[in-house]
Amino acid sequence: MHTTPVAQAPSKSPVENPQPQTAIAAAKAWKAQLPREWRAPSNVRGLVLFGVSLTAYVATFVLMHISPKVLGVYVFGALNIISIGAMFVAGHDAAHRTLVRTGWLNRILGRIAMLPAWHPFTSWVHAHNTLHHGFTSFKGKHPDFCPLSKQDFDALPRWRQSVERFYRTPLGIGVCYVVEFYGKYLLWPNSTRRSPWVFAERCDRLLVLGFIAFQFVASYWLVTLSGRHLLPHWLAGPAAVVIAWAVWAYFMGMASYQQHTHPRTAWYDNLDEWNFYHVQLRSSTHVAMPAFVDRMLHNIMDHPAHHLDPTIPMYQLPESQKLLEQHAGEHAVVVPWTMKEFLRTTRVCKLYDYQEHRWLDFDGRPTSPSGLSGLPPMPQAASTAL
Repeated sequence: MHTTPVAQAPSKSPVENPQPQTAIAAAKAWKAQLPREWRAPSNVRGLVLFGVSLTAYVATFVLMHISPKVLGVYVFGALNIISIGAMFVAGHDAAHRTLVRTGWLNRILGRIAMLPAWHPFTSWVHAHNTLHHGFTSFKGKHPDFCPLSKQDFDALPRWRQSVERFYRTPLGIGVCYVVEFYGKYLLWPNSTRRSPWVFAERCDRLLVLGFIAFQFVASYWLVTLSGRHLLPHWLAGPAAVVIAWAVWAYFMGMASYQQHTHPRTAWYDNLDEWNFYHVQLRSSTHVAMPAFVDRMLHNIMDHPAHHLDPTIPMYQLPESQKLLEQHAGEHAVVVPWTMKEFLRTTRVCKLYDYQEHRWLDFDGRPTSPSGLSGLPPMPQAASTAL
């Protein structure tokens, strides 16, 4: 029988197809070619990474309190903030059950790893795994940094508009993370944001509260031991703990914001337009950090690969992300981190037009091209013009 050209159409290379389906096909092709061992958590590797992160956290916590020199306090304080991040990423993987192979061990290690970040484990699992991954970049479901439409913004009272304007500034994204995500989803979730595991959720909050109390006591004792008197001992210890956490929370907000907010990423409010593979590839960014920063934070910014397949352990993400960009480079949003690019993103991405798929400023003026849900990468000229 004669074979018509139409019958051969499905074998067409995804790169040749200009429709949004191309991104879906490219993402599925990448996932199909992932080596099975890249999805296999290792008890040994996971425990080593957890142990190194925990040791770094405890050591820097002690040293930032007892260092005899002020410079040492600052240096070890900065390293303590980084170690909070490393512990948190280990907990993040445990929440996905990919830190180690053993399920119950993931639950134990995850709870411990998230204590320095003051994040209740059960609340995080629901907000992150169920909502953030299950409804990435979907308005009303995605729990952090969901942009308002112009109509939503105009309907707010004046004081709340001022808050939104602040949230979308380089400084405000940290406050937005703490208030809108950490506060409303992890500490005091309402009935629509609460985990179905209510008892475990409450126990985890008590665990975090107990850890904070332990930190304050240990901090006071260490400051007393050091003999330094820059501040009263009752104030110096808790101040060091709170400042380290607050700085970490700001950088956590900055990372979360950049992972799904960029002039080239789209958001959705219509499930008919939303497709898992397309959104995880086209609305998740790979913010390319210096290699040593990536390693210290356990590769958390290799984000599209993680979103397309959360079963990949953090220690396999660099290879997985590299393979993804080889298979779907024309769709991947790769953003080399610079302060200029970060500031441009905060300037361009204020409100969002969910019908035309473009970013707006607070006056409703477009700041990006329309049709972001299906556009190829922005030309260099258009990118630098924004």
